[in-house]
Amino acid sequence: MWFKCVFFALGILFFSACSKGAKSNVNFENALTSGYCGEDFFAANLQKMEKNDDVIYTGLNAGLIARNCGDFNKSNVFFDKAEESYKYDVDLQGLGKKAAEFAVSALVNDTLFDYEGSLYERIMVNVYKGLNFMSLNDYANARVEFNRALMRQDKAGEYFAKEIEKNREELKKAKEDPNYKQNMNDNAKIISEEYEPLFETFKARENFTNPYASYLASVFFFMDGDYKRADELLREIALANPQNEAIQKQARLFKSASRKISKDEKKYIFVVYENGLGAMKDEWSVFLPFFVDGKVVALGVALQTLKKGEASYEFIEANGVKSLQIVDLDTIVATEFKINMPAMIGRALAQIIIKTTLNLAVARNDSSGFLHLVGLMLTAASNTADVRSWRGLPQSISVAVLENKGALSVKNPQGVELFSSKLDADKNILVWVRSLSPALPVGVQIMKR
Repeated sequence: MWFKCVFFALGILFFSACSKGAKSNVNFENALTSGYCGEDFFAANLQKMEKNDDVIYTGLNAGLIARNCGDFNKSNVFFDKAEESYKYDVDLQGLGKKAAEFAVSALVNDTLFDYEGSLYERIMVNVYKGLNFMSLNDYANARVEFNRALMRQDKAGEYFAKEIEKNREELKKAKEDPNYKQNMNDNAKIISEEYEPLFETFKARENFTNPYASYLASVFFFMDGDYKRADELLREIALANPQNEAIQKQARLFKSASRKISKDEKKYIFVVYENGLGAMKDEWSVFLPFFVDGKVVALGVALQTLKKGEASYEFIEANGVKSLQIVDLDTIVATEFKINMPAMIGRALAQIIIKTTLNLAVARNDSSGFLHLVGLMLTAASNTADVRSWRGLPQSISVAVLENKGALSVKNPQGVELFSSKLDADKNILVWVRSLSPALPVGVQIMKR
């Protein structure tokens, strides 16, 4: 019988999805927080990628861990593979393939397929690749990466403008279709209302820009002698942060350099501090009323949500200069999540409706009731949200700028020294400081020019 074939295929897909979904975020989180840098870890993940096994998800996470381990070449190997997969497996994916994937995922869930990433993640890939190249003293390739990060940021703004308009059109269509309204529009409204407390915790931005990418690019261009470009980029951040003394001081410095107002022979230290662990995807379920076969039934729907990460030090002090926040990266994550939320909700509702319809068809043709029971079990077990994401991005970023006098001491808010070093007083220096938790040692990388 046809329904037996369908359930046999569904069973195979289910176990495939379980295998894909079993790629736990915990393994990457543990490696990151424990500072594990064993070659076995990187070799195993590189082998996965060479087999084309969830390349973007693996590349992002393993690449960041390699970067935190100070292996910048290896980090870029992972990031390069992830970026290449964005291009060939996501951006150039045909509409036919996307439709086919949705048809299959509707029977199981989205974890059956490789992780496609988020736009904010793409921007951060190029940011970290740029920093890696700066650490390798390869300023030609660093310039390429920061330019790519800025380009991706512009593209992201254009993309989300189109997505917002598309969501408006879908809403208009939904109001004209009574069946769609019964199961989709009304339930989508209920879910959207449930998400409201989430956006009280995670403040979404009015526009999609990442000041961190722009800031680091401006510092890079300054250190590389492109003072005009540095001034242009930092000016935008300064206008958005009129009360931030660090940014205003730096803006004056960059403006002076771009106009050659004075022959300032001083060299500077630019400190960027990445604080804590940022927002991560999590799962929550809600029971909703669905109109099925002439009856109203309550069905559970698994959806994505955002979970707040743990903060570390609110700020650090570099030679007594307090770092001041320029971006809450969680707001960038929340903005993209909020814009994509209508499509995500619609997809989740469509999946549960298709599975339920299939179960009803089986029930009508299954006198024993066994296959119907199996179908209900598979539906319940596969009703999970895809919570894969790039673990280890910071919660917020703050900066400080100070004159380079040949030494640096970094302290926490309680005055405890976290790092100290002598520096080349004849160079401009970018100091990257990373604190995952107050209980863990800070990571520090020094780039000079």
